[in-house]
Amino acid sequence: MRMSIVALSITAALLAGCGSDDKKTPAPVPKVNTAPTTADMTVDVSQSILFTGKLEGTDAEGGLTYSLVDPADLKLGTFTLVNKSTGEFTYTSDANEGTEVVRFKVSDGQLQAEANLTINIKHGDPLFTYQWHLKNTGQNAFAANRGVAGEDMNVSGAISDNAMGQGVIVAVVDSGLEIAHPDLTNNTVNGGSYNLITGTVDPTPFSGSATAAHGTAVGGIIAAEGWNGIGGRGVAPKAKLIGFNFLDEDPTGKVTNVQTFENFAKSHGASAYSDSARVFNQSYGYSVPFPHGFDEDETEVYQDIATQSFDGKGSIFVKSAGNGYDYYRFRTFWLPGDYFTATTENPANHGLPFHNSNMSSDNANVYNLVVSAINAKGKLSSYSSVGSNIFVTAPGGEYGDNDPAIVTTDFMGCVKGSAIAEDRPSTPFHGGLNPLNPNCDYTSTMNGTSSAAPNTSGAVAVIMSANPDLTWRDIRYILAKTATTVDADIAPKTVTIGEGEGAPVYTAIPSWLQNAAGFSFHNLYGFGRVNLTEAVKLAKSYAQDLGDYVVTEWQASAALTKAIPDADINGVTDTQVVADDLVIEAVQIELTADHLRLPDLAVELISPAGTKSVLMTPYNGLVYQGVMDKNDPDDLVKGYDATPMLSNAFYGESSKGEWTIKLIDVNSGSYRFVKYDQGYISIPNEADGKLKGWSIRFHGHAAKSAS
Repeated sequence: MRMSIVALSITAALLAGCGSDDKKTPAPVPKVNTAPTTADMTVDVSQSILFTGKLEGTDAEGGLTYSLVDPADLKLGTFTLVNKSTGEFTYTSDANEGTEVVRFKVSDGQLQAEANLTINIKHGDPLFTYQWHLKNTGQNAFAANRGVAGEDMNVSGAISDNAMGQGVIVAVVDSGLEIAHPDLTNNTVNGGSYNLITGTVDPTPFSGSATAAHGTAVGGIIAAEGWNGIGGRGVAPKAKLIGFNFLDEDPTGKVTNVQTFENFAKSHGASAYSDSARVFNQSYGYSVPFPHGFDEDETEVYQDIATQSFDGKGSIFVKSAGNGYDYYRFRTFWLPGDYFTATTENPANHGLPFHNSNMSSDNANVYNLVVSAINAKGKLSSYSSVGSNIFVTAPGGEYGDNDPAIVTTDFMGCVKGSAIAEDRPSTPFHGGLNPLNPNCDYTSTMNGTSSAAPNTSGAVAVIMSANPDLTWRDIRYILAKTATTVDADIAPKTVTIGEGEGAPVYTAIPSWLQNAAGFSFHNLYGFGRVNLTEAVKLAKSYAQDLGDYVVTEWQASAALTKAIPDADINGVTDTQVVADDLVIEAVQIELTADHLRLPDLAVELISPAGTKSVLMTPYNGLVYQGVMDKNDPDDLVKGYDATPMLSNAFYGESSKGEWTIKLIDVNSGSYRFVKYDQGYISIPNEADGKLKGWSIRFHGHAAKSAS
């Protein structure tokens, strides 16, 4: 008890002392935590364009953290909280229209506040979600089967970077262009087109056929207007179009041939009618069953416009490779002899292309950027012509019934074009019964390298808009450098020479190669599929110096009489030493060789670095020798006669050193083909061929010296 009294006395004394000492520090005031504040927000976004914003939030003490209340509430798009400390976010949606409400909160670690972010998606394109070539989500595009997600041209990043083709004019040289189409009219140059038959500024075709609608479909792939609430959109939705009906026919019969050289010049940049265009789309071509040379007049136009227009920056001519892998048409249909008996296990023509793209001399012209077609599964389109002249591949799709084709513009109305009303429309999208296409203004069956070319033309326009100072050669470099390697594990295509065990096997189409300059190349795909987002990135930071453009003179071999042994994998070779030290941008040859059965021959070119390019595959469709009039000297085909071929496989390598050409005969047996109006036709194997000569020419720029 005494101890308790003492303790209490001490405590009282201490308390009394505290209260009476003026020098003591006052007791601290408790810190008050102010609650963070936020507010509801509303933003407007456009379909498929990445939106960047910042969530509202303040706190007197600082140190906020942002988060979503329930991320599962997001239904229409993708919301990414880029920075949880600042509230920075991105949002993108492929929805045509709609409203998304995002509930978010801000917290200082103790207290929090919540608010709503309302996102209004406006001005979309209802068919965009079916345009797998722009963004492949695995959709079917009104076909029976779906594509593979991601197998597209990677367009979204370029669009979000505001590279949409603005300021670039693209010429559609085709059947014509329906400039009144509601998805095209705002993106056509007023008065800029030309009708090569009537002389007016309206190139709308006369016929209402699906064939006549071809150019309108092409125009939509390039530059259908975006974010206007109708249809789909083009690869370059802010580019401008001019149209020329170069492939049209005069219904009156007064103009018997539209495809004259005069009209070629008018529509390909060599006149005031078309010199405003910096990109020329040529979704046309021809396949012939015999070797032939360049049209010198047309080649001169190509070279002049490609290299000299726009103050030397030049223009780009985009060209479809052809649709003749299985067969082609020249007045009638020409097919391999085993076409009708082929199976999956034993494909027709040994699995090789009947129409090699180098068979068409305009495709061997370096000023044409030749494009093959790829489908929605990331494989070569079943019909696409291929060859060493392919520069890139781009979406062409399949036929739109079983597997996706391209969704694009068609003639307006349900009585003309591809989407017409009929008893059994080819797809549920056609015929006027689909709510997305009630007026049949759009088609879902556009395909072919005719679609791959405008996909590339649109991409070129976008690249130009990202950096208007680029030259035609810069753009080719960018496409080659940024292209996506597709179908990476594709097996080589081979043929057996002769019969029996141990018979040699010839590789007619090798797998992907990497040349000595580091570029990957394949005869089916060129440098790969167009990758637009990466191309725009490189265009905006472009620093490559390609130097002055150099074209060497043709360097010819001596006159030769070298026998081509029959069915011998060793073939025959000849070598030329090249002194010029150029960085290669393209290589052309002209070949002269006698052979009475040209489909037996493969033609290879080997560079000093050892890169091998197959310029002409065997079992090709050069079969005219089976139907020629042997008594008519003008109809006689003895073989190759200064026949041009182009290869892009050597891009970036040096031209200096030994170049070797090699011809291999792969067949000593029988050979036949089908000419549709005559039936099966055989070509005898009567004599060994002869290599008689060849010339080589390089396009490129001078190599930099070591200093």
